[in-house]
Amino acid sequence: MERADGVKGNGVAEPGGARHSDDELADALQVEVDRATAAIPIVAGPLPAADAGDAAALSDAEVTAIVDADLRIHDTFGAIQHLQNVLQARATAAIPLVGEPSDDVEEEEEEEEEDDWAGPPTQLISFDDLPVRRRDDGPQPTYSAWVGAAVPQPAAPEPEPPAQQLPVQQRSDVSPPKFPTIALDTSTAAQQQPPAPETPAPRVEPLGLVPAEFAPTDSQPVPLLADALPVALEAPVATPDLGPAAVPDHLDADDAHSAPVPVASPRPPEGAEVLRTGPIAAGPVAPGAFVPETVDLEPTPFDRRAGHASRLFWLWFAGTSSLISVGVGATLFLLGLSLRQLLVATLFGVALSFLPLGLGTLAGKWSGQPTMVVSRATFGVRGNALPTALALVTKLFWGSVLLWLAGSAAGSLAVSEGWAHSAAIPTAIALAVTIAAAGVVAFFGYGLVSRVQLVLTIASAVLIAVTIAATWRHVDLSRALAVPDALWTHVVTGAVLVFSYVGLAWAMSSAEVARYQRRRSSGAAGMLWATFGAGVPPFVLVSYGGLLAASDPHLAAELASDPVGGFVRLGLPAWYPVPLLLAVGLSLISALVLTIYSGGFTLDALGARLGRRWSTVVIGAVIAVAGIVLALTVSDLDEVIRGIPTALSVPVAAWAGLFAGEMMLRTRRFHHSSLLNRGGVYPDWRWANLTMLVVATAIGLGFVSSPLPWLAWEGYLVRLLGADPHAGIGASNVGVLLALGIGLVTPMVSGVREVRRQEAVVA
Repeated sequence: MERADGVKGNGVAEPGGARHSDDELADALQVEVDRATAAIPIVAGPLPAADAGDAAALSDAEVTAIVDADLRIHDTFGAIQHLQNVLQARATAAIPLVGEPSDDVEEEEEEEEEDDWAGPPTQLISFDDLPVRRRDDGPQPTYSAWVGAAVPQPAAPEPEPPAQQLPVQQRSDVSPPKFPTIALDTSTAAQQQPPAPETPAPRVEPLGLVPAEFAPTDSQPVPLLADALPVALEAPVATPDLGPAAVPDHLDADDAHSAPVPVASPRPPEGAEVLRTGPIAAGPVAPGAFVPETVDLEPTPFDRRAGHASRLFWLWFAGTSSLISVGVGATLFLLGLSLRQLLVATLFGVALSFLPLGLGTLAGKWSGQPTMVVSRATFGVRGNALPTALALVTKLFWGSVLLWLAGSAAGSLAVSEGWAHSAAIPTAIALAVTIAAAGVVAFFGYGLVSRVQLVLTIASAVLIAVTIAATWRHVDLSRALAVPDALWTHVVTGAVLVFSYVGLAWAMSSAEVARYQRRRSSGAAGMLWATFGAGVPPFVLVSYGGLLAASDPHLAAELASDPVGGFVRLGLPAWYPVPLLLAVGLSLISALVLTIYSGGFTLDALGARLGRRWSTVVIGAVIAVAGIVLALTVSDLDEVIRGIPTALSVPVAAWAGLFAGEMMLRTRRFHHSSLLNRGGVYPDWRWANLTMLVVATAIGLGFVSSPLPWLAWEGYLVRLLGADPHAGIGASNVGVLLALGIGLVTPMVSGVREVRRQEAVVA
């Protein structure tokens, strides 16, 4: 099929036919669109002057004739439609696409092609390829709910009783049709026409009709809230009502997303603290250093969980970097271990400490609550009283030992350097300064604890490096490597000693410093940073202590009983006693801070209800009294670390096994309110775990031994088997590992169903 203009029905021009350039077709199409859209009513507004030269415009007489014909039949809307049809027909007729062009038209086209057109007449090109500049009419009307909600809307016009007007908004670059004001006889029309509907609310204007002072430019962001408008504007703001956003209790604050549209909200007064959540939040803020911490057993607020996983490294590093660890290494050498056996035992003990410390850190990050509160999920809300009492005794013991070590080190150094004739006064001063400094830091809470630990970590690392450099000349590797191996059962004894000194001493405090971790930080990264921070310093210092002891067997006994006195006897430089005192004292203060801080939570979890700050004061006072008692009655470090710690390590290992075993089974976070109140997700008593805690403790105590006379009953199962409790496997203290193993296996056997039930309720 072929049209008269030489163009086939498929739109391809034949040779010899009339051809039209792309800009002609585009101009013709634009004219048609302009004529069709110019008659569409948009919004009331001033009518611009009509263009008298517009061929498509209607004269006043034509408009009056069309309208009068339709009004005779009382059809107002028909008159408007009739006018629009006439306009569209005229606009369409102005496009010369069909029919043979006249000679005049052909001549005009040839002239235009010679003057303006350059290039092939028919091909797919873009407007950018044209030889003339494209006309830019400015921004086109584009609707935006974001800007529309922020612009005050005009009030709806009130209709006049005698007559109605037909408002039309026209484009500035197109001549609009002329619509005169038509007066209607409402006396007859009102009887036959239905009642007029209520005036609808003004609609939101498109971007092209937004006032210039409110419309954003290309370089400005779209305003989100209406509070950016001047205060003087009194027009209502159009904001969608989405209703309250309910957040389930078990989800994190990071799981709650804000609404996807702008919603105006009242501004809080200046200086007020606001909990910010969602994608536009400013982020959590760390607690102040000298603002006492008020959070007790409840979860740490989301807006205070600002810690990163790496922070756990230096929170633990300072507390476990005391030079007293050198004495532990000398004690391992006195057990008969060779240097390589000593290194293996130290490495195994530190690696085993990763289990309770790492999983306790994960529990604290998940719940934001102290260790002995999270433990209620494993032993019951009321049944957890037994492990909590055990934790309180353990922390009081280790706190008093740390305080005694600080006083003993100061007294020994003062006497060795000739600063005092008696160790009583330096010891008393050191005890007072240590307990006061640690108590003040623990009283203010996490904000000050985290900052002090950072400073002490840097200082401890520098002092450790200086100590090793100053004493390295006393190391004799050939002599140390010549020490023969002992029975490998002694390696188990050494590993248990290191595990008790590093892992079990802090197992019941691991969640306290992890409560302020960011909710979206990596749990695995937090576990690694915490365990490395707590394990690296002891591994280095214990190994170095064993190396010094193996290099000089006569020095081993001195280092084991009094590490500070042993360092002094190495003939250190005259300037070194002060750094040595700082290296010992600062790390002991750091460890004591963590012990008192954690002990306050443990006392409240047991039911004291004194509040964290005053519970901390009570714990500090009890530790001070116990430390003074130790200073008056004990003078040998070896007796302290080989007697009571082993006895306490057995039940702590059983608890750690049960707690860690259930943590490995859990896939969901804890239910916070059920950890604090009875009748929730967690029962009052977990009898299976409580029973196995007692059984594992009893079995473990039957396979350990102690040099203290009042603990001579330990090792009763070894005697029952006919073995010597003070030699071979009987002296290896393998009961600690047995208690830990029984605790780990119990949840795997009997706790899976209960853990899944708890998680199903939480979900």
